[in-house]
Amino acid sequence: MGMLSYFLSLLDAGCKDIDDALHCYALPNGNFEVGVHIADVTNFVFPGTPLDDEASQRGTSVYLVERRIDMLPKPLTEDVCSLRSDVERLAFSVIWEMTPEADIVATRYTKSVIKSAAALSYVEAQARMDDSRLMDPVTTDLRNMNSLAKKMRLRRIERGALTLASAEVKFQIDTETHDPLDIGMYQIREANQMVEEFMLAANVSVAQQILK
Repeated sequence: MGMLSYFLSLLDAGCKDIDDALHCYALPNGNFEVGVHIADVTNFVFPGTPLDDEASQRGTSVYLVERRIDMLPKPLTEDVCSLRSDVERLAFSVIWEMTPEADIVATRYTKSVIKSAAALSYVEAQARMDDSRLMDPVTTDLRNMNSLAKKMRLRRIERGALTLASAEVKFQIDTETHDPLDIGMYQIREANQMVEEFMLAANVSVAQQILK
């Protein structure tokens, strides 16, 4: 199905393989429609093909200090399937109707064609949410999603969710010698936690659907 909304992707600066997007808009009844959209690789990688077998063997992309060992070829992950701005892309979508208190009223699952309105870094997204002068649709969507995500996270923690927080470090590497030049801590912002919360909710919803 085709979908019209402000689809947003939040990612680390410089990321090219944009594999997920979010959307949120207010419904006439006071609730929100919120969606998680995951790039549909299955339209290009068919079961039993050499590419599928190789991806199955690799299992995941491995992120090293200087480079990444991809599970799938870059032409797929960084181009054909990447949910870049202003380009129609195929996706799998989990869509909820949520109350302002982040209670799920209804859930649906669909294949979709989406066009992302913006691919923002976490820093950019956080700056938008923090700037009270901004009232544009993209920023409004971000704030609404962040408000819902905070309530979802608080509810999970109150129910005894296990939180595994560990510091993540980033290395600055000399491009010629490949020696480390500097080390810094990766800052986790509300924007990061917002995306994490909705991705977790999508996994839970899909798992519940599979168990039915």
